[in-house]
Amino acid sequence: MASNDFYKVLGVAENASESDIKKAYRELAKKYHPDKHKGDPQAENRFKEISEAYAVLGDPKKRAQYDQMRRLGGYDSNFQNVDFDLRDIFGGFRQRRSAGGGFSDLFSDFFGSAGHSRPAQKGEDISADLTIAFDLAVSGGKQMITINGQRLSVTIPQGVEDGKKIRLRGLGQPGTARGAAGDLIITIHVAPHPIFRRKGADIYSTAAVNIVQASLGAKVPVQTYDRGNVNLKIPAGTQHGKVFKLAGMGIKCNGRRSDHYVEVELIVPKNLNARAQKALEQFAQAAGIEYGRVE
Repeated sequence: MASNDFYKVLGVAENASESDIKKAYRELAKKYHPDKHKGDPQAENRFKEISEAYAVLGDPKKRAQYDQMRRLGGYDSNFQNVDFDLRDIFGGFRQRRSAGGGFSDLFSDFFGSAGHSRPAQKGEDISADLTIAFDLAVSGGKQMITINGQRLSVTIPQGVEDGKKIRLRGLGQPGTARGAAGDLIITIHVAPHPIFRRKGADIYSTAAVNIVQASLGAKVPVQTYDRGNVNLKIPAGTQHGKVFKLAGMGIKCNGRRSDHYVEVELIVPKNLNARAQKALEQFAQAAGIEYGRVE
């Protein structure tokens, strides 16, 4: 049977601080979350009871009203519907006591008839950001995140992309009037890799090619993500920015291999000595390449 003592529900002392109450709620909500106890009505009721208790004790104004009611000798599980100034109620209560009234009149003022109680309202969602490594985004797995002092394990889907949002139901703000808790919405940010980039499931990288290789053609080594080095054939006359496709050499995602695209980055030599400079000039003349020499 559910307890009407919200402090006992959360397992905290009556003088507990706001942070202690929040911490206790987070731990209990995680323990009894419906996603962990599918088909268990007792766990579901316990989760609702915990959310209801926090909706009152987590709000300084409602907590003060609740504490005042406890000092008067009565409290009720529908307390989260209370939202008014106690001084007005107690003033009226003292007048009615002098006329023979009592606590039943006071509770009627507080809670009203059942037909006038507020409808259940879902709690607000919480937003958070989580930066993960490039490799974890590729392979998927678990990543820890701290929300309001609570450590949570987040399941990262395989191949998740930057900007993807993950929703953890019931880990947001508690609802009111027995309403469900809100959700925790996490935006994923993928940290850059020193070599590779991703577009969807495909991998992209660059290959440094010098002017001789680009002019005459060559084979240059290219590092793939998880299949070692391969030799990429560079045809004669390849231009800067040319993109080559390594079919099936990308990442393994959802049962298939993506592709790896390699962009040519043409490297121009610096600080040529006199002999090399003369040879390049002769090459330009032989090839009919016009240039304006800088003296």
